[in-house]
Amino acid sequence: MNQYTPITLGPYQGGVALAFDHTLLLSQLNAIIPFSHDENSIVTLGELSVAVKCFRRQYGNRQSKAKHSFLAAWYLQQNHIGAPNPVAWLDLWHKGHLIESYYLYLFEPVICFGDYLNKIYERCDNKELMDLLHTIAPAIRSMHDMGFMHGNLNGEAIVFPEQQDKKWEKPLFHNLNNSKIAQNPLSLKQRAFDLSRINLPGAYRNIFKMIYWGHEDAPALLHQQEVKYRRRWELYQYLSPFRHPVRYFRKKHKKVTVNKQNIWLWDEKTAQPMMILNRKEKNCYRDWLHIITMAFHGVIHLRAIHKRYYQILANSYRHPLSLEHRVGIALHPKKDYMEHELILLKQLGNPPVLLRFCHHESPEDWRKGIDLVHYLHQQNIEVMVAILQDRQAILDLEGWAGFLNTVISAVADKVSYIEVTHASNRVKWGIWSSKEYAQLMRPAFELQKRYPQIKLTGPACIDFDYQAVFAALKTLPKGKRLDALSHFLYVDRRGAPENKQGRTFSLVEKCALLKALASGSKQCTDKVIISEVNWPVKYTGIWSPIGCPYETPKWRREEPGISEEEYANYMLRYIVIALCSGHVEQIFWWRLSAHGYGLVDDRDNFRPRAAFKALAFFLHFLGKAHFIHKHDYSNELYVFEFKTEEQKVIMLWSNDPEPADLPLKGYTQILDKYGCIANNSLVTGSPLYLIFNESVKEMNS
Repeated sequence: MNQYTPITLGPYQGGVALAFDHTLLLSQLNAIIPFSHDENSIVTLGELSVAVKCFRRQYGNRQSKAKHSFLAAWYLQQNHIGAPNPVAWLDLWHKGHLIESYYLYLFEPVICFGDYLNKIYERCDNKELMDLLHTIAPAIRSMHDMGFMHGNLNGEAIVFPEQQDKKWEKPLFHNLNNSKIAQNPLSLKQRAFDLSRINLPGAYRNIFKMIYWGHEDAPALLHQQEVKYRRRWELYQYLSPFRHPVRYFRKKHKKVTVNKQNIWLWDEKTAQPMMILNRKEKNCYRDWLHIITMAFHGVIHLRAIHKRYYQILANSYRHPLSLEHRVGIALHPKKDYMEHELILLKQLGNPPVLLRFCHHESPEDWRKGIDLVHYLHQQNIEVMVAILQDRQAILDLEGWAGFLNTVISAVADKVSYIEVTHASNRVKWGIWSSKEYAQLMRPAFELQKRYPQIKLTGPACIDFDYQAVFAALKTLPKGKRLDALSHFLYVDRRGAPENKQGRTFSLVEKCALLKALASGSKQCTDKVIISEVNWPVKYTGIWSPIGCPYETPKWRREEPGISEEEYANYMLRYIVIALCSGHVEQIFWWRLSAHGYGLVDDRDNFRPRAAFKALAFFLHFLGKAHFIHKHDYSNELYVFEFKTEEQKVIMLWSNDPEPADLPLKGYTQILDKYGCIANNSLVTGSPLYLIFNESVKEMNS
């Protein structure tokens, strides 16, 4: 099939696409030739805006890159794959050498993949990036399945036509002069070569390959070859200044490159930043001196910490305490949420509230949060504020200081505590060392001089990573002290809080070790606040904090998370163990409304889950009670005694898969975790409440 009409224009030879009038086009081209030899340009041919791609002198017997680009674009369009609309090509040959070569195609406003990525990085939007990958990966797969190998699939080779509604259509493939066309779908090695030029950070590159492979795990050979070709390409780019120094420095100022260490993307569905880099990439940016120093200090103080730990652990559950104001809940200060959450909060009895302020959000968002703090304060509801950083906070410390000033000055006399920074031991939150954590804390301590009534907490590390807690405290400015040690203590994201990590550390042991760190540090008081904890809910896909931003084939097979009933059970057990141990001052549950992990399902008309109903009864029944004593039974049977104004209450459960008989007698009523009369008196993982009018009696007494 003819794809073009051959033309001759003076010394130039070429072809014009059949869709265009070659006679008219010849006269228009004759008026503007010669084109610029050094750069691409846009020209007007009658009513057409045409982009002209210039190719330099070609040596040897190589074919025309312009003609090759023309034919490749035509092939892609014939197979319904995005490509620029080819118009013509022109070659100037002299004694068997190609002196000049031009490829003409219809011009339309576009943005290239590389520039679009940079805009996404500026907006810190994970959703935009995932939408982009879901658009590009299938298009490349279709191209490869048609036997088309691009050959140089970099950030400039993939473009998107801009629409009036600012949305992007399917991609167009440019820079086709290195492409190859085969009769059959490409081999894995050929596919890997093309994919190796896609410039994405490691974690998203893996997601991209799964989307490309039909949302399944890509073959091992594809992955291995892609890694091999990518490393070769990275080495080639690294050596570029040495191979062509003049060209490199001439073009260097035109390139906009983003340091992968500074990429920070927020996912609104799960209210957290995303993992950007793979392990190897992270190691390239880690401060190894900081890590070695942290380990060294940990070893030096290990003996003293362990001594305090065993002393504190031995005193677990030994001291009576009040549960009043000990359990709080985190709200989501957004307009669409507040009308529902304030009603739900009242149903819980208006417990203490935690509110987040995020540096990456807008001043308008900060103002809404401040207004909510003022409203809750007027309602006599205790409020704790958490201030979250992003990577830009480190890059612009002055802007971070201004953000702190805006928030703290507005809420200083209306909150109980202010937690500054978030998960400082996880690089996805933008902090790469304790030194950077200290930089973020300095303006907060400066503000404390102006507002001495504020109580600062931190370092707000996450998980069982107490060396990071110790290191962060050690880097605080000399003479500065936190008013509480706040921590995000997730125990077992797929199991019970009583489950042990490393055969030793269940929830109570972890709380005791956290208390030992706080009591032994000069940089904070001995108060411990768990300011974030939850479990991921099963079958919530990318709304789950462990399933976002992409539900991998492994996650689809394993369905991580727990059921709503298990969530309710684990939540109550976590709260009682942590608080009654005496090691934790306060717990804030993250969060009230969230499809993937909240007490209420915000994607199901704010439906209260089992955990919400269970917590509502717990706070109503025991919210002002006093913990008296923990009864000792088997390792898997947990029995806690409380006293309310009217009666004594035993709360009990078992972590054994096999139900157990009640170990007590003399009770007048048995209630389940929702406050309903229990039909079954066996002890399981679902907590029961035994009500006593007199003293508690053992079954064998």
